[in-house]
Amino acid sequence: MQIRLIRSATLTVDVAGSRLLIDPWLAARGEGRSYSGRATSPLVDLPLAVEELLDGIDAVLISHGALPKSMPILCHSRDQAAIMALGFEDVRAIGQGLALGSVQIRTTDGRHGPPEVLDDMGDVSGFLISAIDEPILYWAGDTILCPEVAAVLADEKPDVVVVHGCGALWHGKGPIVMDAAMVRETLRLAGAAIVLVTHLDAVDHATVSRADIRSMRDRQTQGAERLRILEDGETLNL
Repeated sequence: MQIRLIRSATLTVDVAGSRLLIDPWLAARGEGRSYSGRATSPLVDLPLAVEELLDGIDAVLISHGALPKSMPILCHSRDQAAIMALGFEDVRAIGQGLALGSVQIRTTDGRHGPPEVLDDMGDVSGFLISAIDEPILYWAGDTILCPEVAAVLADEKPDVVVVHGCGALWHGKGPIVMDAAMVRETLRLAGAAIVLVTHLDAVDHATVSRADIRSMRDRQTQGAERLRILEDGETLNL
């Protein structure tokens, strides 16, 4: 398995002969919106051209992004109709399990922040990705550390856990994704799993940076070697 961080939370995953694109955000630097009034996101450029990024992609696990309408989209069943309404031609609901070649994918639940922001944030989902002779990957998605995430860690015992760790706020409330303390606790709950922290240094409402996560890792006495912080464009080989 290879996991490549593109930018923010966007990843490519090569597993069992398939290449997945996860959480695509393909806007150019400053082409999006400001979430805090400080700057316009995304704060940094993509590390490669969009055409190069999309080359060889077999399917997309989507929460948002601009993509060719013919590309296969894998999503939670509750999102299928809305994504099809955007004009995508091949939208497949994962539900409790979907096979892409020899790769098995299931959805998981989470919470996109504390109770006071959930009406604005809406439902979120993560994904469990597995294949024979490959690590089990748990992409938690746009979620804080919550009972649903803790249950996946305890019950599924993934080998690799990807979390969004920028501690972003919504109108001053949150965090709406994990902050440094939640990342540290996830590392503890994850047992022997590698924990990869993404969604860093790209949005203006973040409260946690790569430097903050590295500092936390340097102070961590147990499990620090399992905490990974990639630069944009960098690949983790497993």
